[in-house]
Amino acid sequence: MASKQPVVVLVPGAWTESIAYRKLVDTLEAKAFVVHVPSQPTNDGHHPPDSSFDADVQAVREVVDPLVRDGKEVIMLMHSYGGVVGTNAVKGLARKYRQAKNLQGGIIHLIYAASFMLSQNQTIRTVVQQVGLEGRSSLVKFIDDGTWFPEDPLWLLYHDLKPEDQKAQVKLLKNGNTAILTGEATYEAWKDIPTDYVRTSLDRWLPPEYQDFCLKNAHDAGVSINVSVLDSGHSPYVKFPEKLAELAAQVPRST
Repeated sequence: MASKQPVVVLVPGAWTESIAYRKLVDTLEAKAFVVHVPSQPTNDGHHPPDSSFDADVQAVREVVDPLVRDGKEVIMLMHSYGGVVGTNAVKGLARKYRQAKNLQGGIIHLIYAASFMLSQNQTIRTVVQQVGLEGRSSLVKFIDDGTWFPEDPLWLLYHDLKPEDQKAQVKLLKNGNTAILTGEATYEAWKDIPTDYVRTSLDRWLPPEYQDFCLKNAHDAGVSINVSVLDSGHSPYVKFPEKLAELAAQVPRST
């Protein structure tokens, strides 16, 4: 019997519209993946915010849950803040739990790309406070209505991209909801599901120190994570779409 091709659910980061991931989506589709990119409600640019962290989690869950119930095997590919949302959204959907009930489908693999991989009850603010790098708050503009936006998005997020890619990405950014900074991790999916972590060594927004904090979560829990390192800033989905797609292509299939 031929191997089944998993479905990829690509979870965006903060400020970022789903269309910003087009280059990665095209690369995945060229490898015969069906790809879903749920929009994060907190990325809608509204002033004041009209959404929440829980709404982001629910938006991803509403994409993933029907796929799993339909017997599909799913790879979660999560970027930046999307790691918090995507992890919470798959609680109870790991393939091993489905198999225990003689059910098909489930989440078979996690890929965190320059992403927050948190332990129970941690938040993005937990990482920021515990790592303690100086000057981080000056990188973003916190607006009185509860939204936020990068002070210099090109420098912060896209400094290593080609000029045409920088221009295209900046155009797609929208103000986000600062409430995401305190959205708590409620599930450690990386304990139940095989996981890859893509560490971006040139990242200015989620610097290596933050990524190492996340990897230490797994180390402290005795969980083995496969780590890849890219000489990339915060947007490997633009600079290295082939490498990210190849990680998905290497995930073992069911037969």
